Amino acid sequence: MEIGIIGLGNAGRPIAERLLKKGRHLRVYDLNRVVMAEVSELGAVKADSAASAVSDITLVILPSSVEVKSAALDDNGFLGALRPGNILVDLSGTDPGFARELEEKCAERNVDFLGATLHAAGAPAVTIPKGLLSIVIGGKEAALERCMQLLKDLGQKIICVGEPWMPKAMKIAVIMFAATSAVVCAEALSWLTAQGIDPKLFHRLLQTTGSRESAARVEEFLKRGKTYGGALSNSYKDIRQALETAATLEIPLPLMSTVNQLQEIARAQGLKRLNTPAAIGKLYEALTGIDLSRATLATERLFPEAQEPQVIHLEGQAIVPVNTRKSLAQKF
Repeated sequence: MEIGIIGLGNAGRPIAERLLKKGRHLRVYDLNRVVMAEVSELGAVKADSAASAVSDITLVILPSSVEVKSAALDDNGFLGALRPGNILVDLSGTDPGFARELEEKCAERNVDFLGATLHAAGAPAVTIPKGLLSIVIGGKEAALERCMQLLKDLGQKIICVGEPWMPKAMKIAVIMFAATSAVVCAEALSWLTAQGIDPKLFHRLLQTTGSRESAARVEEFLKRGKTYGGALSNSYKDIRQALETAATLEIPLPLMSTVNQLQEIARAQGLKRLNTPAAIGKLYEALTGIDLSRATLATERLFPEAQEPQVIHLEGQAIVPVNTRKSLAQKF
């Protein structure tokens, strides 16, 4: 079976390299000809367009809906090259709405569509080669079964949900939590530091009192000097997607709006390439005038050994959303 990969960026390239080591036959395409040539030297076949990269199973691994739409619909786009019986797996940073559109376009061609997201506690260049990935994926069960061994070659947890758009929505929600956590940690630790309390003492307090979740979030912030997490630019993209989806749904996200504005300021200060906690930490130093250099831990993160792949099915169907704004307005 031939596997197509469209996108050889931060995640796409290590995925291609891992699959080649697993003995997979790949056709790869990327706008960066140098990267494509380097991957082809490892055994992949170079495609001259997104369309010619389409295979039995095609993985699309691009930054956002903008790049996926271009790769799908431009001249020699992959959408027109898909044939009945093919499977398209979108591992890109697409939003839930666009995932629904892709599913419809694939259905018109009798092509199975699977929406998926990658989850790892570290940079793709570190975690993907080790197989330290969780893959959340949604779509038809028959298509999932056809892809299962391929997915097991990539990750140690394959988490299956009902609909292709669900992984996209839940990945954005994960980022909403993480981005908010970075802001809360920066603000709380600036407040403590201003009073003369060492942030590491606060971290030990959380560990001692059994507040494990809070301690873990503070520790993540204290280790922001390490290049473990995603760049602020990635988090910014996801928060923007959350706000755009909320606008379509006509619901307010006041907290995410604040987080987005703080990220905008950080980007304006040239911090977008730093990981999110590091960028927000520097931003709060500028905003408060408080030196957060003591709010750091030098210890390295320990990466566990990869385990045998595990397939987990999370039950639960899409619910019919009920907009409660009118009833809430009546109460107020």
